[in-house]
Amino acid sequence: MKKIKLKLLSLMLIPITLLFNYLFSAYRYTGESFYSLTLNKVFIQVLSKLTGLFPFALSELILYALILLYSFYILRMLWHLFNSKRSRIRILFHFILDTSVTFSVIYFLFMTTWGFNYLRPRFGENTGIYITRHTTSELAELYAYLIEETNRLSAETLKDSEGNMMLSQGYQSAFARAPLGYRQVAMEFSNLGGEYGRPKPILMSKLMNYTGIAGIYFPFTGEANVNVALLGSMIPSTTMHEMAHQRGYANEDECNFIAFLTCSLHPDVDFRYSGYLLALSHTRSALARDNMQLLTQLNQNLSPYVLQDINNSYTFWKQYEGAVEAFSYKINDTYLKANGISDGEKSYGRMVDLLLSYYTLYIKE
Repeated sequence: MKKIKLKLLSLMLIPITLLFNYLFSAYRYTGESFYSLTLNKVFIQVLSKLTGLFPFALSELILYALILLYSFYILRMLWHLFNSKRSRIRILFHFILDTSVTFSVIYFLFMTTWGFNYLRPRFGENTGIYITRHTTSELAELYAYLIEETNRLSAETLKDSEGNMMLSQGYQSAFARAPLGYRQVAMEFSNLGGEYGRPKPILMSKLMNYTGIAGIYFPFTGEANVNVALLGSMIPSTTMHEMAHQRGYANEDECNFIAFLTCSLHPDVDFRYSGYLLALSHTRSALARDNMQLLTQLNQNLSPYVLQDINNSYTFWKQYEGAVEAFSYKINDTYLKANGISDGEKSYGRMVDLLLSYYTLYIKE
């Protein structure tokens, strides 16, 4: 009876978390000062440094272990349901209660260790980098600029025998060099400063391609995990994206923008090229929705090598399309919407609005 009372008491973690969720929503700037920029920032730095002592992704092992344990628990429950002499109602009651308690504890830990960052003020609000509506001409101007810069950077990158962009020394070197971009950016945007654990490769990277997932941030270990089976041109920007989550930024469009920002100011050309290629891709999609004819006209200025990397990216993801990728998309879309991002997966594309604001304030003369 004491165990049941304790489990029922554990369910109170849900309303407690929802109360804090309301407070963080109502007092965003206070919440950011108290939580995102102090308690949570220190916690993630310490946690990621500790888990960083392990060369492999602890988060991946934890996820596999949880899946196995819960699968075993379900099979055990089913065996008791059909073979035990105990009441089936009682067995089902305990199963539902245990599942609810597990969800309650995980939800509480997720929100307290990182999830409240979904409610902080958007990145750039204090510096004037707002998400604003854009005109087609502004979008075309940005796209033309990105084409020019991406073409220039492409000419400086290493290429394989077929002309595809290559990382200078493999993904491990990219992980080691990634913090250089954040240190550079922190001079202008101090919120992105701090020392964190190094990014880690996902062991099942090739299988993860079928989900369409390029990287995962795991808040319970503070690890920024990257799918290293990606094309070389994708790895630097993906790494910076996951490291943005590590720094307490939850919205995907913000992390895409931060990935571009940290790549564009990185001292190494493979990072700069990857960042501009990311920005080019999202801006191209936005312009395609506004004016396809204008997009086609501007695309004529793309260098053959950049065009090749773009086509490689399309071909790469196309080969992994299927039921698993569609299911993964739906899961991520639902997860994002559950955390207050109303447009779910489509939110990744809002990066372009941040790019336009940044281009106007910091680049355009």
